[in-house]
Amino acid sequence: MKRLLMTTVGLLTLTSALAAPITVRVGFNPTQNSDQINAAAKAIGSYLEDKFGGTITVQTFVPTDYRGLIEAMRAGKLDFAFYPPDGYVLAHQDAGAQVLLKSVRNGSPFYWSAIVVRKDSGINKLADLEGKNIAWIDPNSAAGYTFPRAAIIQTGINPDKFFGKQVYAGKHDAAVLSVFNKSVDAAATFANDNKNISGSWTQYLKPDQASQLKAIFYTRPIPGDTFAVAPQFDKKYPALTKGIAAAIRSIKDPQSKLLMNLYTINYMMNAKDSDYDVVRDTRKVLGLDK
Repeated sequence: MKRLLMTTVGLLTLTSALAAPITVRVGFNPTQNSDQINAAAKAIGSYLEDKFGGTITVQTFVPTDYRGLIEAMRAGKLDFAFYPPDGYVLAHQDAGAQVLLKSVRNGSPFYWSAIVVRKDSGINKLADLEGKNIAWIDPNSAAGYTFPRAAIIQTGINPDKFFGKQVYAGKHDAAVLSVFNKSVDAAATFANDNKNISGSWTQYLKPDQASQLKAIFYTRPIPGDTFAVAPQFDKKYPALTKGIAAAIRSIKDPQSKLLMNLYTINYMMNAKDSDYDVVRDTRKVLGLDK
């Protein structure tokens, strides 16, 4: 309680010191249906404006693909962004982004990538996917591309020769729906555990649809999605940067559903750049960012 009070007092002191509304531009990763992301993003923006008593104006931005978020910060058009792990590593490399927070789900600051198939497909292990079609999410998606692809390569399999056809679904909800509809045989997507209990298929599909899918392969744990700041903004407004990070960190489920509605996050905790070295190592396996 004392810590919460100190945070609140700090925010009030900060907001009173700001002379005029400052525009804060926040980007959101397009992981799923754009209408849902836009609504959740605007709710986060309204929360921040209320938290700072109208002394800031928040503009939200949702690109059409993962790379768009990186490019927007590189071009100086974003002050903060919710990046996936791979997106953060690239944004740090290309735009100088600095991680502030990482997501926690079900008590863990990690999640997994899973390859999911239909239960009636006869596919029960990775080897059974030879010659089958698979949907990735995006080349800059940790759970939807880099981690599962690197893991497959490390088993001695060349994905380009192993799979029949490879496509990009663009979003996790579209990927698992394509498996359910039999448009592809498998999809690489995120999982909240490695026990076949929870993942994108249980979040985005109806219960009767989700019950027809299963995970047959899991990667090693992936550090949680990030909330990062552009270096220019942090340099110009260091106190405001800390205040906004504290405001996001104070959002906790079940008291607030803001992060849960956004990316099914329970809360966010402090993070440092080295937390994402495992992501860099994974990209090296794929020959990226040498």
